[in-house]
Amino acid sequence: MKILAAFLIHRRHLLLAASLLATFVLALGIMRAEFDTSLSVLMTRSDPYLEQLDRMSAEFPVPEEISFAFVPHNGEVFSHPTLLALADLQREFRQIPLALSMSSVLAWQSPFGDDTLFERPLTQLDSYSAEELAELREEGLADPFVVGALLSPGTDLAIASIRLQVTALNDEQGREAAQVSMALRDSLQARHPDVAIHVSSEALFEHSNRSAMISDLTLLLPIVLLLCTAIVCYSFRSLLLGVSILIVGLITVVVTVGTLGWMGQSFNTISVMAPLVVVTIALADSVHIVSIFRQRLLAGASCVEAMQHSLTFNIRPVTLATITTVIGFASLNLASSPAISTFGSVVALGVFYAWVLTLLALPALVLMVSGRLSASGAMSLPLTSRITKWCGQLIGTSGKPLLWSVTALAIVALGLSFLNRTDFDRMAFIGEDSPVHGYVAVVSEKMQRGPQLTYGVQVTQEFGAIEPEFLRQLDGFANWLRAQDEVVSVASLVEVVKTVNQVMNENRAEDYLVPDDVLTVEDHLFSYQQVQARNYQLDILASDDFSLLTLFVVTHAMSNQQIIDLDTRISTEFARQMPGAELLHGSPVLVFARMDRAVTIELLQGYGFSLLFITLTLIVGMRSLRYGLLSMLPNLLPAVFVFGAWGLFVGQIDPFVMMLFSISIGLVVDDTVHVLSSYQTSLAEGRTAREAVDMALAKAGPALMITTTVMALGTCVLIGASTLFFQQAATLLVPIVVLALVLDLTFFPALLLQMDRASQTL
Repeated sequence: MKILAAFLIHRRHLLLAASLLATFVLALGIMRAEFDTSLSVLMTRSDPYLEQLDRMSAEFPVPEEISFAFVPHNGEVFSHPTLLALADLQREFRQIPLALSMSSVLAWQSPFGDDTLFERPLTQLDSYSAEELAELREEGLADPFVVGALLSPGTDLAIASIRLQVTALNDEQGREAAQVSMALRDSLQARHPDVAIHVSSEALFEHSNRSAMISDLTLLLPIVLLLCTAIVCYSFRSLLLGVSILIVGLITVVVTVGTLGWMGQSFNTISVMAPLVVVTIALADSVHIVSIFRQRLLAGASCVEAMQHSLTFNIRPVTLATITTVIGFASLNLASSPAISTFGSVVALGVFYAWVLTLLALPALVLMVSGRLSASGAMSLPLTSRITKWCGQLIGTSGKPLLWSVTALAIVALGLSFLNRTDFDRMAFIGEDSPVHGYVAVVSEKMQRGPQLTYGVQVTQEFGAIEPEFLRQLDGFANWLRAQDEVVSVASLVEVVKTVNQVMNENRAEDYLVPDDVLTVEDHLFSYQQVQARNYQLDILASDDFSLLTLFVVTHAMSNQQIIDLDTRISTEFARQMPGAELLHGSPVLVFARMDRAVTIELLQGYGFSLLFITLTLIVGMRSLRYGLLSMLPNLLPAVFVFGAWGLFVGQIDPFVMMLFSISIGLVVDDTVHVLSSYQTSLAEGRTAREAVDMALAKAGPALMITTTVMALGTCVLIGASTLFFQQAATLLVPIVVLALVLDLTFFPALLLQMDRASQTL
């Protein structure tokens, strides 16, 4: 270490120049960095249902849609204020690029060719009397294709659905469609203040996510940098030292983002957080170097001697902390979701860059400004000194009670952690600042329905799906579905065939059934094709060769686990009732639900693997099996305590929560490494275990308090983020890193002292 430290000092100017040159080259890649906010980036490719979803999407391509929700303040859709607002949208919806058609209670056509509910022109809607509107209200509620789709059961919400000409929008089309639809919504809202108007679409959701990501990255990152630098400057009583550390943090972020750009990778909803994590880790590495450098200056050493001593002392713990942190974040690659694995890879790369730049660039920067340090810069830090002395006294007087109390609390927290369940309501994760939040909230509340599950029913032969016996079997299965508590409605080709049969037989109720021969079924479908409405064409209900039918199941609002449980029952019952057919799972919402559960379990496994490999790294790095094993406890306990509290007060874990717990070990292990390294070094110098504890607290303690303060306050800034994931990160990571500091300054030294005393007694 002395030889390496001497080399870093002797060649510091050359190493700084090389670092800046490499930074310039890598920074050019920033211009290539892109943002990918599509939902597909979150999807795991390991789920077998995904292949079935692709088959369904290829056979039944669904056009892009933009939906508007109209919520009248008077609580009645069939009133002039709401109808006039709908009429304005009907006249103006073609402002939206690629808009093809619009469906609403105003522009509604039955699948069987009946006229719209409102026969008068749009300009004469205000001529309807109250009695006429009441009749139209009853007519709309009686139409199963209107209520629950375009009209809420309480007639206090109307949906207008605008269908586009394409099944997918590229980035430019998506941005334009989102901007125009928002502008149209704002214009309608200004003209119709008596109606609350909301808008939603996948393009708008992605556009809002992209805007929130860019806003958070460009606004919060400078705030975090400046806040962290201010803390460092105050802690060391030196603006120059703070600026030196800030420069290293900035360079680290630049080279990380630039490398991502050169690699052709895109930031997503999760990996956009990576620069914020990287900068805090880069600052932490630099603080440890500067802290020991400053302590050596106080002891009377020259600047060069102080820096060489700091490097000699810190190279091993900083390197071990880097390796263990990389392991912690790299464990996210065990998750099959590309977004999560990308985040882990980006942060792991950034942590490596932070280590390189801390060793190559920081010494030169600090020594360049060290000659200008003011006398105040050499002052001691009374607060950190008092805290470390108090921790030492607590360990000396109450070491055993401290160990037993923390152990007891850990056992309780571990028990509470089993209250957590891998369940998640994806809609609950839409931030309140998102433009689509209002739409989702009012539709979920007033429509009294949740997601639509789409299934495919596949038979082996052409035209086999229109055989009367098969249609009756499917009808029986649909009736079983309708009897389930979670199901609101079921629709398929069977309802079309039965309705046409009824119409063809003078609308007799007893003829609402499947005909006895296939030729009659074919005639009914041919008749339907002649009058079918644009929104209910036959090609969305059956494949061209009639070997595959779609089955639409609308449910009440459900969480992920409830969706999975219902799907399991549906699959089991389908296999029992229709053994000759194959059930295809074609719902993105179902695939996401399964993905959330699978990724949560994968991240839990990754957490275990990272803890194991971090422990092995410390065993090798510290050259001690005992110390490596003991280091597991302070690394594990912070997450156990917070996980237990989460189980008590929340009880649901999702991939985002589990990912935060997984990365926590990569953040907290830094404290353990530095305390253990200082303690072991002191023992090697001949000090007793008690003296080694005091020395470890004195040398590592101030830097740990500064880095934890930097990380905690920097993370707290995320509470003001537009992205809900950032807000959740602040809620969970702050208590974890603070608990890690407390345990590493009290519990861990007490544990080391107790174990070494016991071994000496033996």
